[in-house]
Amino acid sequence: MKKLFALINARIFPVAGDIIERGSILVKDGRIAAIGVNITIPKGVMKIDLAGRSITPGFIDAHCHVGVFNEGVGEIGSDGNDATSPVTPHIKAADGIYTDDEAFIDALAHGITTLCIGPGSANVIGGQMAVVKPRSNILEEMLITDYVGLKCAFGENPKRVYGSKGTMPSTRMGVAAIMRKAFADAQNYLAKKQAHESAPAKEGEPKQPFATEYEKEVLLEVLSGHKPLRAHAHRTDDIQTAIRVAGEFGVRIYIEHGTEAHKIAGYLAKKGVTVIIGPLYYSKTKVELRDASMEASVILEKAGVPFAIMTDAPVKKIGSLFDDARLCVRYGLSKETALKAVTINAAKVLGMEDRLGTLEPGKDADLVIWEGDPFDYLSKVRTTLIEGKPVWGKLG
Repeated sequence: MKKLFALINARIFPVAGDIIERGSILVKDGRIAAIGVNITIPKGVMKIDLAGRSITPGFIDAHCHVGVFNEGVGEIGSDGNDATSPVTPHIKAADGIYTDDEAFIDALAHGITTLCIGPGSANVIGGQMAVVKPRSNILEEMLITDYVGLKCAFGENPKRVYGSKGTMPSTRMGVAAIMRKAFADAQNYLAKKQAHESAPAKEGEPKQPFATEYEKEVLLEVLSGHKPLRAHAHRTDDIQTAIRVAGEFGVRIYIEHGTEAHKIAGYLAKKGVTVIIGPLYYSKTKVELRDASMEASVILEKAGVPFAIMTDAPVKKIGSLFDDARLCVRYGLSKETALKAVTINAAKVLGMEDRLGTLEPGKDADLVIWEGDPFDYLSKVRTTLIEGKPVWGKLG
């Protein structure tokens, strides 16, 4: 593919503004150089006429487990939970990603250009979440970052995993206590580290190095505000506990799943907490899901709670991400908010809104070309581009 080309005469959903009818996008070196109706296209530049077609930003799944729980292979492809200790912040999801997982192809076929991949929810602190673009099967070519946030879990999952072993945590109280202790231990470690750094060496002797503890160094990234806490929490009590514990230590937090978030929407709005909801339109396989509602997104929108939508793949097929957004529209969510939930809102969760989530000059040319209106269920993805390169379908 040429490094400079123009997509013309398309119906463009920039997310950052109103729909552009018969608009054009100039792509240069993998980024959007210009967008609009009357943009200047240099002479001799290849033009691809997309009359009758639409363009949206590439979609972002802000929470999934693609590659660490592989499609179609069962237990042998399950690498998402190292359930040997309830506190494993030093584990990186990136180290468990099978890059030939068929779910990556499914993602591209449905316009998903960025995936946030995390460990599972067996542990109270499960490990570091990664962000990838599925443009290759070589991890270093896919990887944007191997630590975008720290996965933690409240509620039934860590209770079940460790309660069945007769160890702590076996209750919600135990989950919260372990979380607090982990952060308190990291704070004490930091105090010792700072004291060591400020202490002079003994006369005539070289200063001894400080004994680094990698697990605590990872937690310090959260305590310092450099990385957020990404908290698996379904019920209202777990959501509130997660926010309360985060507040005690002054850390940023996102609520993942938030099945009952709509029941305390006013509280979340007051706290300014973003929720990543999902998986949606899914069977109620455990007690935590009994109050799941497709109207949740509408309630959150009305309350002013920012949210993104996730698939939790392979719990649900990753290709269902935008289908879920469209289903929310059927239940009353505005199209604008539905589109934001899988683009810019998800990009903000990842701290990557400067390069992803909208179609604006300077941003990555991650584009989805549709046969027709993306909100029409009969409309298919024709082409998916990552940084200006077609990775699914054909261009033209």
